[in-house]
Amino acid sequence: MASLVRDPFVDPEDWRILRTLAVYRLALIALLLAVHFLELSAWFFDHSEPSNFFRIVAAYALPALLLLIATYQRFPSSGMQAHLAFFVDALAILLLMYAAHGASSGLGVLLITPAVGCSLVLPLRLGLLHAALATFAVFGAEFLRQSMNRIEGADLTNAGLIGLMLFVTSLGAGAVAARARKSEALAARFGSDLASLSRINERIVESMDTAVLVIDEERRLRLQNAASRRLLARSDGDSDSSQSIDGQSLISAAPILAQALYRWQEAPNLDPEPIALSPGGADLLPRFTRLGQNAWAPVLVLLEDAARVREQAQQLKLAALGRLSAGIAHEIRNPLSAIRHAGQLLAESPALPEQDRRLLDMIQRHTVRIDKIVEDVLRLSRRDAAVPQNLLLRSFLERCIATWAEGCPDGARAIRIDSIPEHLSVRFDPDQLQQVLHNLWQNSFEHGALETGEGADNAETVAINVRLSAGRLSPGQRPYLDIIDDGRGIPAEVREQLFEPFFTTARRGTGLGLYLSREICEYNQARLSHVPRSPGTRGTQFRLVFAASEAPLTPVPTRS
Repeated sequence: MASLVRDPFVDPEDWRILRTLAVYRLALIALLLAVHFLELSAWFFDHSEPSNFFRIVAAYALPALLLLIATYQRFPSSGMQAHLAFFVDALAILLLMYAAHGASSGLGVLLITPAVGCSLVLPLRLGLLHAALATFAVFGAEFLRQSMNRIEGADLTNAGLIGLMLFVTSLGAGAVAARARKSEALAARFGSDLASLSRINERIVESMDTAVLVIDEERRLRLQNAASRRLLARSDGDSDSSQSIDGQSLISAAPILAQALYRWQEAPNLDPEPIALSPGGADLLPRFTRLGQNAWAPVLVLLEDAARVREQAQQLKLAALGRLSAGIAHEIRNPLSAIRHAGQLLAESPALPEQDRRLLDMIQRHTVRIDKIVEDVLRLSRRDAAVPQNLLLRSFLERCIATWAEGCPDGARAIRIDSIPEHLSVRFDPDQLQQVLHNLWQNSFEHGALETGEGADNAETVAINVRLSAGRLSPGQRPYLDIIDDGRGIPAEVREQLFEPFFTTARRGTGLGLYLSREICEYNQARLSHVPRSPGTRGTQFRLVFAASEAPLTPVPTRS
């Protein structure tokens, strides 16, 4: 009873084979009927009986039509239909052979096609069983037919050849079907694994914070995840980030990204520059990868938050610097303390010659300098996490200058605020911003001071001025602060090394001031850079570009 139940899990290829056999069966019946009506049966099949031949073919047509309908209904099961089809074909062909002078008529070869079809659908052992039964039936029909007449050996030989062909074709078809089933099962397993991996990859890509896009050869968006949809929706001013823009032109969806892609295609070896998809938006670092070998292959685009990339690099540097500073504190500070203590003891000796005292002073100065270097490195590695706040820049600078003046009462070190809007806000950790500004001002007064007169003995230090100006790079863009002095400036040959650690042109400098300032700025998603002055203009200019201000303004208490 189980074989009569509709089986929805059977291979669809089995139904196609059974349907093809059903169509072949009807075509064969039509051909045999045409041979009968054209009165060619006696010419094709020697000693045939036309009346019996017609009745057998007509009776063969009804089950053939029912078998065709059953293949479309898929009822009963494919295995049961294969058994029924072979039984019907074998019975009809054996009766036709009996009516057309037995095996010598050549009709026995018509059994090969049903045998092959059943071997493709059924297991190999059942296909061979059908071949054996058909062979016994052919021999039985031949013996029955010849029992009434003289037995002819040629007819028995033909029957044996028919049986041999049935076994060979069934065996070959069964082997091909078994291999095909194994290949299909392997392909289905791999296909299932591939589909699972594809779904997993889609979920991973969709949940990534990094924006992912695939752009085809016509520069149209073919794939994007949720992060990229949010970014492109913001660049269009559309608040609905769930709407997909697949198939849209990249130039219309994100013209700035399209320009970056064009620059990369023109010079793929150059490092991409950060871009902002919308005015005032965050800086994004695009990374392009071609998904193929030819020039027209799709391009994979990854948009990473440039601030996050800098923060990750900063964390790596801080981790390495923390390990380095621990080693420095252990390997340098202990012997350095011994040297300083020994120098202090020697300085207390009243019999120390003047020349040795000058050498001792040199030792003390350089030990202080080494201790300052170690302290700067330790301060950088132990720096507290940044807590950015939105600050009104002008009022913050006024308080910061007042704090500076308390430690530097000399009037020559005055700082002037120049053209800073009252309502300009910036985003930075207030303590760390004050540290950066004090460091930059200290550099201006110490390293940018002018000297007049001839010779070192007659030289006089001329006071320089430091002024501050601020604004926005362009309407709606990020705010900036310029620190400008009218000192001697920075030689062109050393500008590339300004922010390198331990680089200094002063005899008493540590070379960590500007490096430390830049690291603090990057830690607050800001950028500190040197701006070359125009020819003929004296002084030095540093520009601090702040992160975009997004949160409400936070009042900052005045430092005591």
